[in-house]
Amino acid sequence: MTNKLWLASLLMGIFMISCGEEETTKKVDPIDVKIVTVGGDQKKNNSAENFPGIVKPLKSTNLSFQVSGDITKLNVNLGDFVKKGQVIASIDPSIYKEQYEANKAQENLAKENYTRINNVYQKGSIAEIRMIEAKSNYEQAQSAANAAYKNLKHTTITAPFSGYVGNKLMEAGDVASPGMAVIELVDLSKVQSVISLSDGEINNYSTGNSANVYVPALKKEFAGTLTEIAVQPGKQNPVYTAKITVENPNLILKPGMTCSNFIEESDNVTAEKVNSDFIKLPVDVVSVSNDGENFVYIVDEQNNTALQKIVKVGKLYNDGIAIENGLRKGDKVITSGYHKLTNKTPVNILSK
Repeated sequence: MTNKLWLASLLMGIFMISCGEEETTKKVDPIDVKIVTVGGDQKKNNSAENFPGIVKPLKSTNLSFQVSGDITKLNVNLGDFVKKGQVIASIDPSIYKEQYEANKAQENLAKENYTRINNVYQKGSIAEIRMIEAKSNYEQAQSAANAAYKNLKHTTITAPFSGYVGNKLMEAGDVASPGMAVIELVDLSKVQSVISLSDGEINNYSTGNSANVYVPALKKEFAGTLTEIAVQPGKQNPVYTAKITVENPNLILKPGMTCSNFIEESDNVTAEKVNSDFIKLPVDVVSVSNDGENFVYIVDEQNNTALQKIVKVGKLYNDGIAIENGLRKGDKVITSGYHKLTNKTPVNILSK
């Protein structure tokens, strides 16, 4: 009997030790995770879309002569500021001056002849047809003189607006032809950030939406307004061009600078945006179960573990996906470390 009791005690001790070891082996270290709170910083971080863009001048034009000739003066250099009406370039005016003087002389002669014949006609001493012919000759000579004067004026290029010389396409001594660009003039008092919108994004915005333009080269952000949206895509790429206008009083924004653009969506674009419970999460956070259901992990604050939540996804955005159902305000959605989790895995929330 004594041996039986001793054996039973030994077996019981072995069993208790093995149970303790099993409990020890089942202990799981918490997984480090990051979170976003629904209705808190989550909404703030996803309230605007981000698009890459490039800075271009709001107003730019190529200036050219309307008559041909040798360029005798080019009064500006790259980067020079010119005022509206300032003479930028000139061609040799001698030929056009001679043409104008000849046509002006013909006009004066025709005018004198018409005046003399008209006086005789008023006295009834000459046929009306002679007066009409004289008048017609005078008007033709007058038109020719006016055209010659305009050609003479076109031997100079003046600035149509105040701006900067963005490019010099010809130099003094070159032969200019009508319509051949000589100078590119740009107005930098305002600039535009040019971006591209896909067919899924084009209807989310309208002119007048506020925007912020961040320029990495300057490490600065500028306030702007969405002022232009194309109604048809480009011929080469199926995207729609949009332009954000930005004030540039210090002229630090230069054409060609790259930038990131954050645009506020229109208030009436979608029901989700109007709804104060609108939720948008990064696409990678949303997983698919074996049953084909979408789910995310949230933090069970009572047990400090991960809890799997089935959700209904909605519209796909440039920076995330809308969650239509399954989450509520205050839920802490796990956005980092979720790929290591299963249901009820202990978690450790990292500070931002």
